[in-house]
Amino acid sequence: MPMTVDNIKLLVEWLGEDGAQVGLDKSTLTVAELRNLLKDMGKEVPSKARRRDIISEIIFGATKRIDAPIEELLAMNADMLLSYFEEKRPSRTELLKLLGELDFHPGSEAQKSLYKYAARQIAETGMFQRVAHSRKP
Repeated sequence: MPMTVDNIKLLVEWLGEDGAQVGLDKSTLTVAELRNLLKDMGKEVPSKARRRDIISEIIFGATKRIDAPIEELLAMNADMLLSYFEEKRPSRTELLKLLGELDFHPGSEAQKSLYKYAARQIAETGMFQRVAHSRKP
């Protein structure tokens, strides 16, 4: 039976992220099969990516909770973003990765209240983008 994205989600539900990662690493799945699974998730990794890196991406993709595109997030104000984050309950890792994509790197103080920090930074960036687009001739 081939491994599917739904199987990975179930594995994470049963074993947690760390357990699922170790389980996949110790499994008989080949690197090619893991790459195909990642491809089924709409993701790719560099051809030189290690087995563990591929597995990390698979686990991250299976547990990802923020499903709105960045453009949609940038269109929200801070209160809307905070409500969205509270509804979706993304992990710290997922929020930090999202902030990294926007080139934000919160310090230790900001990480204590990561939802608020992320909401404020994304909303401000979106506001700046909207102002910049409205001023173009």
